[in-house]
Amino acid sequence: MVFIGRTNELAFLESCYHDENAQLVFLYGRRRVGKTETLSHFTQGKSHVFFAAQSATKDEQLAAFSRQMFEAGAPAGKYIAQYSDWNSALSDIANLPATEEGHRLVVLDEFPYLVKSDPSLPSVLQNLWDHTLRHENVMIVLCGSAMSFIEKELLAEKSPLYGRATGILNMLPMPYWDAVKFLPNYSVEDKILAYATLGGIPHYLAQFNPNESLETNIKQHILRRGSALYSETEFLMHQEFRETAIYNSIIQAIALGATQLSDIANRTMMAPQKASTYIANLLEIGVLEREFPVGTKPVERSKGMRGLYQISDNFFRFWYAFVFSNRSDLEFGDIDGIYRYAIEPQMHAFASKPFEHICAMWLRRENMAERLPFRAGDIGRWWSKRDEIDVIATSKTDERLIVGECKFQNKQLAVSVLRALQNKGTQLHGTQQYYYLFSLNGFTAALERIAQTGVSIRLVTARELFD
Repeated sequence: MVFIGRTNELAFLESCYHDENAQLVFLYGRRRVGKTETLSHFTQGKSHVFFAAQSATKDEQLAAFSRQMFEAGAPAGKYIAQYSDWNSALSDIANLPATEEGHRLVVLDEFPYLVKSDPSLPSVLQNLWDHTLRHENVMIVLCGSAMSFIEKELLAEKSPLYGRATGILNMLPMPYWDAVKFLPNYSVEDKILAYATLGGIPHYLAQFNPNESLETNIKQHILRRGSALYSETEFLMHQEFRETAIYNSIIQAIALGATQLSDIANRTMMAPQKASTYIANLLEIGVLEREFPVGTKPVERSKGMRGLYQISDNFFRFWYAFVFSNRSDLEFGDIDGIYRYAIEPQMHAFASKPFEHICAMWLRRENMAERLPFRAGDIGRWWSKRDEIDVIATSKTDERLIVGECKFQNKQLAVSVLRALQNKGTQLHGTQQYYYLFSLNGFTAALERIAQTGVSIRLVTARELFD
């Protein structure tokens, strides 16, 4: 399969590789986000050792690492069959044959597995780095999926490796413009629906056949019992948590519209304090996020005022909305019925929130390219007790605003939508407001005529989001 996207991540790794100083790089992110594939692509054409750790004992890990080091030309392989400990194994990195540029590259994938089998490993690496390796032309990449472990145990102040990293990269899901490259033959509408279903996780996107319709792919690769994505969320939840039933109920409650702690607690019949503990764990692994209105002050964020819980992963949101709630019928094999009656009528409504996210990402890209009327400082949603604005962008230096409405529906946007948006905008403080309307199916002629009369109104079609 052709490697897609990750331009910024690869550029970061290349800059580390060509740096004249020794490099100790942490690359981490949630499972399935494409860390291993990105590192494999990065190491192509370079002399390297790529060790993918398993859940195994210390001796088993050392034996496997020894074989790879010796195959790469580590001189100790001439005298011993296996390194006796991690100190001797890692110190031998400096003795690997160097490339023409003098580099020695070693990737330790799923590094947390190594630490689990030998908790002293971070101290061993810290000692070697301080006294030997940081003076050599080496690049060591420590990669892992256990996000909370890496942040709390390896990068935190109490860790032996604290302050040693020369680079730290948290790999995020792909932006929508890269994600849809997995499905190049899809229409713009189906690309948005597919992104709303799968999000920016390469492993999920790769399951879909680009030559099959969206409906066929959903039926065959998500709804069919035995397919990879049918049990994916359960697999990940069991890897991360013990009390999966409780976490399932929380995620489903949010997927069905409960976004405040009190609502989630009521839906799951838990005390708010207990529910908040489980929610905190879901926030740590990147399944949930807490969203605040643009312009919320730090003191309000710290007190949790006005914040809403959302499912940050599109596929989790889809699975809990349509698969988890229809599990009995799907287990029985009623794939066509569930798609026809439960999913198809709701797809556009379901995709409306991911469409808002796409529009916000588009604004960020336009901002970076300096194609907005001003340099934006904050981009996101805004809401009050009585109104909601799909996307706004605020100026860093003055009170100019972009106020946006996003409509993912099968009819053209009319002048009434613009007037409603302008009315909502009166609640916001700003010396000048620009109105951006995003539409799946275009705009009425009357609205287009109004937009042509001034620079404060911009109409953005779904196709333009992919230009």
